[in-house]
Amino acid sequence: MGFPSVCYCVILPQPLILVLQLLDFLRHAVLLCLSSLGLAAPPAADDHPAYAPPPDLWASEEDDDAATSPYLATGPAPAPAVIKARLPAVRYADLRSRRSAAAGGAAASTTCCAVCLGALEARHRVRELGNCAHAFHKACIDKWVDKGQATCPLCRALLLPIDADAGELSSYSF
Repeated sequence: MGFPSVCYCVILPQPLILVLQLLDFLRHAVLLCLSSLGLAAPPAADDHPAYAPPPDLWASEEDDDAATSPYLATGPAPAPAVIKARLPAVRYADLRSRRSAAAGGAAASTTCCAVCLGALEARHRVRELGNCAHAFHKACIDKWVDKGQATCPLCRALLLPIDADAGELSSYSF
């Protein structure tokens, strides 16, 4: 037994592939124009990714997506700006010294950011999460929150404590 010595794929010339891609693009452009004018039914979302509606990252409670929100008991998920304001950024050296003082002087082990898999160094700015106390680079967790995530990327605990949210988030408008 071995590898087959014959290739069973069809090799098309590059100009032919480009012409076919152009025709496909023109077909999609004409369908979108006709559907926007109301002259044709809009194509199905699974027909082409360009037809899919953009995802609603911060859906309201009335939407079906809100039923899966972990913040459902206290209202909609907090806005990214609220989460960032409640999770202050500190230098990792300060966080590590505070943790070692709280642990009775035990040396903290070397850790890494679970978002980018980069090492957390003493000079880096990090955010410590409210419920689970995991730490991530400030830029990494900010991107995570901006994508609409309201849970820890490592353990999926809520970023902010629910009990504190119930009282403090009521003053914010969503």
